[in-house]
Amino acid sequence: MPVYQYSARDARGQLINESMAYNNEIALREYLRKCNLFVLRIEEHRPARVRLDFGRVGLGDLIILCRQLRTMLNAGMPLMSGLEALAEQATSARLRDVLTQIGRSVGQGKSLAASLGGFPKVFPPMLLALIKAGEEAGRLPENLMEGSRQLELQMEIRQKMISALIYPLFTLIATCGTVLFMLLYIVPIFADIYKQLHATLPAMTLSLVWFSEFLVHQGWIIVLVAAGLAIGFQRYKRLPEGRMRVDGLKLRLPVIGTLFLKSASAGLAASLAGLLDSGVPLIQALETAADVSGNAVIARAAREAAVRVPLGHRLSDELEASGQFPLLVVRMIAIAEDVGTLPAVLREISASYIVEVEYAMRRVMALIEPIMVLSVAGVVGYVLVALYYPIFQLGDTFLKGA
Repeated sequence: MPVYQYSARDARGQLINESMAYNNEIALREYLRKCNLFVLRIEEHRPARVRLDFGRVGLGDLIILCRQLRTMLNAGMPLMSGLEALAEQATSARLRDVLTQIGRSVGQGKSLAASLGGFPKVFPPMLLALIKAGEEAGRLPENLMEGSRQLELQMEIRQKMISALIYPLFTLIATCGTVLFMLLYIVPIFADIYKQLHATLPAMTLSLVWFSEFLVHQGWIIVLVAAGLAIGFQRYKRLPEGRMRVDGLKLRLPVIGTLFLKSASAGLAASLAGLLDSGVPLIQALETAADVSGNAVIARAAREAAVRVPLGHRLSDELEASGQFPLLVVRMIAIAEDVGTLPAVLREISASYIVEVEYAMRRVMALIEPIMVLSVAGVVGYVLVALYYPIFQLGDTFLKGA
């Protein structure tokens, strides 16, 4: 229970400075009023502490939170009690701390959306927009359910993308680890043997031995260069211009560019449909859904449409002018605008894109697997041939001499 420090004057005008533990600030003010005290100041006492918080609240935690809070509200439980119950049963320490602070904020009279907005790194803009619209329209439970559906969709798309990349990454890491082990431990042994035999080494073996010696003695240079490039790339990607170029490059990749495009478009369409169904205005929905797409190029197209639609332009025309969306999708949105079924059509587009993402991932995997196998065989084969070829030469020389 939070502890509050307050200053008040009693009926005789004497100043009182005390501390008291109470449920929330509003309830404490009411209690002091009943005690015939005129409240001058109330502040929550928070003892200084050093806290290392490395935890993050994942999409799974937010999905469960939305569903449980919706169930509690439908059962007639007050919002404050629901938040306190969720904080008590939260398995994540980070989420428990966040929910406790949100409960205090709501207890002080703030709206749920405003309280959640104090934690932008925890709650995405899409969820905040849905909750705000739900509070204003008196349909908070319904919008919480819609928020959980949107978060589930984001998780599904993300998991599909991760699943598509697991095999290539695992194969690449295993190959690099194997080759690195051979260069650091196996090649030096062969190099010492060849040096003792005064063998004449072919060019491919000399290059392998040179690279092995470089890794053993100056490998730290490669580590520093790789770390510098990685840090520089991450910083460049955080810049607006850098993020735009990197995301644009993703969409132009020969094989997986279509995968990134359909994944981002599915997230944008689904979020936009959910926001519109929940009572969020089109302009605000476009701006919010742009953050959900996960691609700066697609997000820019949505934001530019949000700027021009209030000027009398049609959404379908703006999406077509961006050049980022297929013509069939644009035509479907144009018809939906005419008949007033835009959210339903956007949901159909999202569902279709999700299915296409799955098919595209299967095609990509069918193409990547043989490429990875051939690449691994080529690298390992080169190392083995470079190591054993001098042995074969020495054997031939020995047999000829005999």
